[in-house]
Amino acid sequence: MAKTLVRDIMSSPVEVLQMGDSVDLARRLMKKGRIRHLPIIDGQEQLIGLITHRKILGAWLSHGDPRHERARDVARDIPVEMLMDKDVITTWPESPAADAVVLMETHHLGCLPVLDNGKVVGILTESDFLRYARLYFERQDNG
Repeated sequence: MAKTLVRDIMSSPVEVLQMGDSVDLARRLMKKGRIRHLPIIDGQEQLIGLITHRKILGAWLSHGDPRHERARDVARDIPVEMLMDKDVITTWPESPAADAVVLMETHHLGCLPVLDNGKVVGILTESDFLRYARLYFERQDNG
């Protein structure tokens, strides 16, 4: 049986943000794409951070005033680099998927950006593993 690699199950292309983009844009992209993680890149398309849905919610809950402010209005003025995680654990397309799972489990991560020469070429999420498991079980049932 061939070894399953990250490239076999990652999501690609991946939506990214750039420095200076607003938290509101991040929130809208997440809602539209039904995603929870957005890599942030610099002008050379190199990964510099990651913003998560959980981080946005946490910032709003700790700093917003739902009675007097709309989340969208506040988020419009906050650049993503203020909330992004800077020490991002990553993987690469040719890495064994089993190694990626160990990284995600060990560090309690919901995703791993997938890099090729420092550029984001995909993202590996818990949902990607669930989709892979579903396809695996369907093949078992049919085969």
